Amino acid sequence: MKKSIILIAAALLLASCTQQWNDLVHEEVVASISTFEIEGQVSCYISLADKSIMVKMPADTDLRELKVSKFVYTEGATLSIDIKVGDVLDLSQPLELTLTTYDPYVWTITATSPLSPGAPVTQSGPDPGKALTKDGPQVYNMGFDLWSKHPDSDTIDVPYGASATDEQKAVWGTTGIFITAMGLTPMVACHDTLAVSGSGKAALRLKTGESSGFLASGLLYTGESAPMWPFFKDYKYGTPFTERPLALEGYALYKPQTITMAQDPYLKRENTQDIGHILVVLSDWDQPYSVSPPEKVLNYMEDSGVIGYGKMVFNKDMNAYERFQINIIYLNDRTPKYVTIAIASSALGDYSTGGIGSILYMDELAFLY
Repeated sequence: MKKSIILIAAALLLASCTQQWNDLVHEEVVASISTFEIEGQVSCYISLADKSIMVKMPADTDLRELKVSKFVYTEGATLSIDIKVGDVLDLSQPLELTLTTYDPYVWTITATSPLSPGAPVTQSGPDPGKALTKDGPQVYNMGFDLWSKHPDSDTIDVPYGASATDEQKAVWGTTGIFITAMGLTPMVACHDTLAVSGSGKAALRLKTGESSGFLASGLLYTGESAPMWPFFKDYKYGTPFTERPLALEGYALYKPQTITMAQDPYLKRENTQDIGHILVVLSDWDQPYSVSPPEKVLNYMEDSGVIGYGKMVFNKDMNAYERFQINIIYLNDRTPKYVTIAIASSALGDYSTGGIGSILYMDELAFLY
């Protein structure tokens, strides 16, 4: 009897130990991509925060046949798609790749190729070669020709015309209107550096600045402007828009500086060249999306309200305006309620990371249909 009790106790102890082992929380090993290059690329930007890779190719490159020259990812991770150095990828549309260690991590690889001056605008998605046009609804003042002075200050530019309605005045928002008092000029109307010259033409200029240890990226977006305080907090993305354009076209001129101010998770970006970007997101949120970086930013690739998105990264010093086209990737067939267009002279400004003096000029934005 005594022997039986001992055996039962031993069995219970073993079961208990096994259960405890099964309940142990494994150490999280985040699967990430540290190196990715395409043969002949102009540049490649890897975002650990977004789990995304943006490859820029020379003008008029066929994005359907891109050869991988370097690919390094977390040791031991498995891939949903077998990609090796030497493989040829079709990146005419963003490629989703899942890396798995203990948990799955979805990465998105996107390639872009600027159009040569005068080249026809075409769609590189489901119907390659189809000519796209601007004949369709646009967001107010996408060309950035209309500017006024802020009602409370004749030194602050605002992106709407003198005869704008209250609704039109609310289309574009910025975090920069109220920090000019700190000696910074993050957003101004530009009349001498234009993609398209002519009477009444203007462009947008965004500039990253610093005051008293505070980094301010030049930023303009469709949505509600940030309040006076706290800076860069509690602003809202999105202006009403119910169309489904195929692409966003525009002209950009970027003059980056070296990143001298950096915060987590981008401390390693210090002393590297700054990057700018433009992001377009179509959504059916019930209301504009509240942003309060770095605690709350828009994760457009995972947010359930996002219908489609596109992004262009600017990571080289340009001598003149370059024309770009961002093809919009649609995730479903829902009808949008809002569109967010966000433009920043320092793409990592949400994380107080950027190069003081980086300037991004933007002109002649238009949706293509």
